Amino acid sequence: MAVRLVEALEGRGWLRLLRRPVIGLFYLTVLAVGIGTPLFTLSPPEGGIELDRAMFRPLETLDRPADVPEAAVSLPHSFRVPGAGRFGGGLYRLEFDHSPDDPEQWSVLIPNYSGRILVRVNGALLYDSDWTHSGQIVTLIWPDIIAIPAPLLKAGTNSVEISAVMLFGRQSYLSVIHAGPDSLLRPVYQQHHFLLVILPQLLFRWQFAFSVMLLIVWAVRRSEWSYILYAGILFFNSISNLVVVLPEPLASPLVMQLTNLSFSWVTAMLVPFAFSFVNRRPPRASVLFAAFPVGVTSAFLLLPPGIVHVLNWYVAVPVAWGLSCWALGVLSYAAFRRGSNSAHMVLGATLLSLLMILHEAPILYGSVGKRLFINPFSIPIFMLLSVISTILMWRFAAALNAVDQFNANLRREIADAEAALRISLAREQAQERAIALEAERSRLTRDLHDGIAGQLVSMVALSRRTDAQVGDFGTAARRALVDLRLVIASMAEVGDDPGMMLANFRDHIQPQLRTLGIALDWQMHALPEGAGWSSSTALELFRLLQEATMNAARHSGADRVTIEIRPTDDGIRVVVADKGRGGAADRPGGYGLANMRRRARTIGARLDIVSGPDGTNIILDLPRPTASQ
Repeated sequence: MAVRLVEALEGRGWLRLLRRPVIGLFYLTVLAVGIGTPLFTLSPPEGGIELDRAMFRPLETLDRPADVPEAAVSLPHSFRVPGAGRFGGGLYRLEFDHSPDDPEQWSVLIPNYSGRILVRVNGALLYDSDWTHSGQIVTLIWPDIIAIPAPLLKAGTNSVEISAVMLFGRQSYLSVIHAGPDSLLRPVYQQHHFLLVILPQLLFRWQFAFSVMLLIVWAVRRSEWSYILYAGILFFNSISNLVVVLPEPLASPLVMQLTNLSFSWVTAMLVPFAFSFVNRRPPRASVLFAAFPVGVTSAFLLLPPGIVHVLNWYVAVPVAWGLSCWALGVLSYAAFRRGSNSAHMVLGATLLSLLMILHEAPILYGSVGKRLFINPFSIPIFMLLSVISTILMWRFAAALNAVDQFNANLRREIADAEAALRISLAREQAQERAIALEAERSRLTRDLHDGIAGQLVSMVALSRRTDAQVGDFGTAARRALVDLRLVIASMAEVGDDPGMMLANFRDHIQPQLRTLGIALDWQMHALPEGAGWSSSTALELFRLLQEATMNAARHSGADRVTIEIRPTDDGIRVVVADKGRGGAADRPGGYGLANMRRRARTIGARLDIVSGPDGTNIILDLPRPTASQ
């Protein structure tokens, strides 16, 4: 909410001055909540006997106390374990009074403790925490309630002996003890059990599931290294709470102690994650951070426990704190120098977590005081991880929203571009139609000029001659009519199939040649298979052949025109030949040969004109017909 508020403020220029007061108020709120954390405690049982004084003796073994006098201690109480891998424990003896007239079931409530405990009432062993869970995790705090069988209770003073053992770590902790009716103590136990056992189990599952989800997110957005690094942090942090879900037969001391080393893997990823979280490139030597957890784990597996203990506290812990401070420095720079709202949120959550841990750690590690209701590390760390997770998922959702907006804009731009293209295509089609119409107009002009116009000129000349005969006028009129029919025939649809187009051409040209007294020798071989010509290509070829044939009929003086169509390696060859006078050449003002060359270029064909005393051959080599031609 604070991030959204700050972003809203940044979006309005006149409110930017309020950004610093808002951020300052945010940190003041965090400090107030963190300092006031000790006020959030669970209420004690509303009945029973509170046992806050005990007689204490160290233990030499699990069943044998040290031969030293008992000392009075106040509960809660912590004592120092001699060292990693060494036995350390203490025996607490407490007493309470019981009335024989009380018919209710009595129990002993231990709201929270660390390590392993054995509980005896009036000398009878009633409970060993190893029966239900392992005490190998340093920071694991448990509650327990032990029902006392009625025959064990005595009228008057009853004794409770609690053997507390810590096999790994530095301090063992035991809270205030309560004895009384089970109906009064069990609700308090259930509250503690939820907060100290059930909730960490839920947190473990949440962290593991969220790490898998972030891994999937990273697989989609591999450029975002913060997702995969944070998935690793969640995974290894969940490993530290493995004991809360691991079956007891698998919770061996070695496995549990190895889970305690997961802190080294978490801290090794903090610095690269901090850089990527604030959109900065991590240091090139980030891969060397992996040497830290590898070294810690190798030392634990290979070196004696005493040396491992010294290395952990004097090497591993300072290195972990150094890496953590480096990561916090990166976040602080991004927050206060670059104005990163996300970094402010993480720093605030970190500050609150540290304050909560500072309230818990002194109690856990030797000082006396009133315990809070939280696990000293699980709840604060989970709170911090939740804030970071929320920010990362918010970023991912924002990225998806940006992608959706980009797609919407892209679709809108594509639609606009398609509309513009349609308009442009319609304009180009109109231009093409205009060009085609102009070409047709030019062709008709040439045909009328070369054909009908010549015949009409001839008729005019005949009309001026005094010796002209009526038959001469009829002959000239028939020739003009033939040319007019040729012009009309050239306007017919020719289709796009090569065979059909050529057959159509033969059907049109043969009667016209016959009218002129010219025979047609048609030689057509089987054509190669193809998709056909486009309509424009077929029309150009039709009219090119028509022009070549009619030129031969008009100007060669031959009585036969040969048209041969045969396949070649590259396509089709069409030859229009005559045995006339030859002499075909471009003439000033003539359009025939130039027009044929233009049509040949249009359809991508090669045109050769060979003309001599033995006649004229017009050779047209066409490429193989395809669907795109």
